[in-house]
Amino acid sequence: MKKYIVTGGQGFIGSKIVKKVDARSYDLKSGQDVLDQGSFKAASAGCDGVFHCAAKISVPESVKQKDEYYKNNVLGTKLVAQVAEQNNQKIVFSSSAAVYGDTSAAITENFEFCPKSPYAENKIDGEEILKKLKTPAIALRYFNVYGPGQSDAYAGVITAFIKKALKNEDIVIYGDGQQVRDFVFVDDVAEANIVAMNYDNKIFDVFNIGSGEETTINDLAKKIITLTKSVSKIKYMPAREGDILYSLANVSKAKNVLGWSAKFSLDEGLKKTVASYDFVV
Repeated sequence: MKKYIVTGGQGFIGSKIVKKVDARSYDLKSGQDVLDQGSFKAASAGCDGVFHCAAKISVPESVKQKDEYYKNNVLGTKLVAQVAEQNNQKIVFSSSAAVYGDTSAAITENFEFCPKSPYAENKIDGEEILKKLKTPAIALRYFNVYGPGQSDAYAGVITAFIKKALKNEDIVIYGDGQQVRDFVFVDDVAEANIVAMNYDNKIFDVFNIGSGEETTINDLAKKIITLTKSVSKIKYMPAREGDILYSLANVSKAKNVLGWSAKFSLDEGLKKTVASYDFVV
């Protein structure tokens, strides 16, 4: 039976992978830093593959803390990749649809990069590091991941909206709410990681991981208000620097090559997510 290690193994996505494949967790919450190459090398000894999920992930924060994000996300990835190459371990890397920037149609993997934030630039740099490895690597470009257990520190829009709705507080939308997103449930993302690790690629490859369904932020807010039976009102604020207006995945490559597609609809995923927050808000 193969053994794996997950950087960010106590995080939102990483913790799901750890449970699914009984992997080792390597996480900053346990004092394990990806910038400590010696520590990671010792922890990953004997493993067949690395799920590299550890990262700082806030787009607005990355604008204010550019150097810190580069150190953690780019240098951290480089150090992890060097160890994996030395040990002949495959890497599945948590990348992001943020690399594409704004578009006007469903995005394929060969779409030109147009990063709008240091966070997005970090992910591009991470992919470039993996391309140069002599060992197999796959980058998964996540679209908007959501679900139970999402960190308050980096809460996605769904988590933020649900918490406000359950308290009957105003739901704040930045911009006009017509921004389009592709929301993908965290369990589907964890499964995509495992499928990618099991895929027999010899060189670097990349896949979009999304639902392939578009949802506006306005429609999302209305769905959540209805689902929670809330009396929350929608309040609009100025758009934030680095925010993307249109983001939708073309997931045909993941479906055709990996045999992966999202199983959870947005309505199903929202119900599971709301249920998890009912008693902890």
